[in-house]
Amino acid sequence: MEEIVDRLAEDSAGPVLANALALVHIDADDDVRDLAELAAAMGAGALAAAQEEVLAPVDREPGRPLTTRLVRVLGERAWGRTVRTPGTLTHESASLRELCGEAALRLLMVGDGGQQPPPVLRTEADVLEVFRSGDVVLWRSLVAATMTEPWTGRAADHLALLDPDHRPGEAGGIKALTELCRRIAEEDERRAVADHIRRTIVRTGLTQREFATLVGTSPSRLSTYVTGTVTPSAAMLLRINRTAKRSQTAPTRTDDP
Repeated sequence: MEEIVDRLAEDSAGPVLANALALVHIDADDDVRDLAELAAAMGAGALAAAQEEVLAPVDREPGRPLTTRLVRVLGERAWGRTVRTPGTLTHESASLRELCGEAALRLLMVGDGGQQPPPVLRTEADVLEVFRSGDVVLWRSLVAATMTEPWTGRAADHLALLDPDHRPGEAGGIKALTELCRRIAEEDERRAVADHIRRTIVRTGLTQREFATLVGTSPSRLSTYVTGTVTPSAAMLLRINRTAKRSQTAPTRTDDP
């Protein structure tokens, strides 16, 4: 695997495709450990995009069977074998189970999720049928809808239809999807706040140190807001906006001749 990581900087397509096909056709624990190293080197989102890129040209059949199988393998390792044998896990590591779950969901967040409207699921049987006979195209439509409404969206409604004690695999997958979509939404919000603060300071023409003094905080603390490391409170964000507005409207001071 060290050789794979070394080659990753030059060309990730080969290692990613080899790992994906190994998971689809063999599904050994070593393949999951290789997946973990790829994810650590590339990041979960970038790995999913790479998997889609390398699989799409060789997976053109209706329903994308290779990609569907890959998602199933990863999902079964994360949450059990769903309808067939609920709760069965194929390896012992909690961290690897979590990795497989995120990898499965990230792969459903790329590609053609918006090409078809998601189905309406009203009963437990409807939800179970999606797991039993669905494919990656169908799953992506549902995931896309959840990403659009991560706080009060479809996934929460679908989860409410299931008894987690009797359907732990399916319930675990839906719960993980909801949590990941909300985490991504929160990350996007933090970046948006940081971008707003950064642009606001730039418009004043002040340095970060000067602006920090005006809002009554330290330069180091303000820097955490600008980088998104820390999200300011609503009160602090209001103070930043008001301070910026005052500094932009204040008359320019000139020394007497």
